[in-house]
Amino acid sequence: MKLKYYGTAAAEGIPAIWCSCDTCKKSRETGGKNIRTRSQALVNDKLLIDLPPDTLYHFQHLGLPLNDIQHVLITHKHPDHLHPPTLNVRCKGFVMHEIPPINIYGSMPSIDLIFDELRKAGVLERGKWNLNELMPFCKVTIDGFDIVPYKANHDFSTYPLIYEIFDGEKRMLYGHDTGVFLEETWNYLKENKPCFDLVSLDCTMGVAASSGHHHMNVEDCANTKEKLIELGCADENTIFVLNHFSHNGHVTYDELTKIAGEIGFSVSYDGMEIEF
Repeated sequence: MKLKYYGTAAAEGIPAIWCSCDTCKKSRETGGKNIRTRSQALVNDKLLIDLPPDTLYHFQHLGLPLNDIQHVLITHKHPDHLHPPTLNVRCKGFVMHEIPPINIYGSMPSIDLIFDELRKAGVLERGKWNLNELMPFCKVTIDGFDIVPYKANHDFSTYPLIYEIFDGEKRMLYGHDTGVFLEETWNYLKENKPCFDLVSLDCTMGVAASSGHHHMNVEDCANTKEKLIELGCADENTIFVLNHFSHNGHVTYDELTKIAGEIGFSVSYDGMEIEF
């Protein structure tokens, strides 16, 4: 299984637009892996997770193979994860050749937003769109992947989802955006005991205090790891990754790597690829 992170930041990016806080200054000065765009990832070169405003940048500068992708999972409809105008130009008149249908999956608020935006832009009938609603804890099979959406602890008005993804050999948990897992999600894990080869957890709050809702910090992620291991959903061979960062977390990539290493986590960066 292969997971590539194209964007690893929250809504503001790092350095955050309009901001000159210490974290943004340090990130700007040191560059490299400290520079982060909005969250997006690709599984096995064919299953895209989220469609942020930075999708064009990821296509132009990081080699995101958009023309080969036919399946997109949306976590929720917040604009740093779902930017419908990116789809408006995927149709006749903008693309100068025939392209296959694109299949988009997410909770109903995300699907409704995409439909409304395509309709308003006047391109609904000019493209090939298959919009599919996903329900929490109901498995679907998409192009060889078995996918189970879990309820996320985030803005509940968006019906947010995190995803268990199994490609027939390896299983991963993509946990963004979410705070500490909901009891419903823990109950599903207790009852079904999926064993993860990789777990990617939200660490938006970095080393800052966390309420446990909406997003997690380093301590929340460490506690989640321990609980997953206790349940038998992870073990010493599981790869744990911190991802989805904000300047509100008060820590740069360079600073976080040492902290993460002490609790058995890797730290994602834009362009990072993991094969497992």
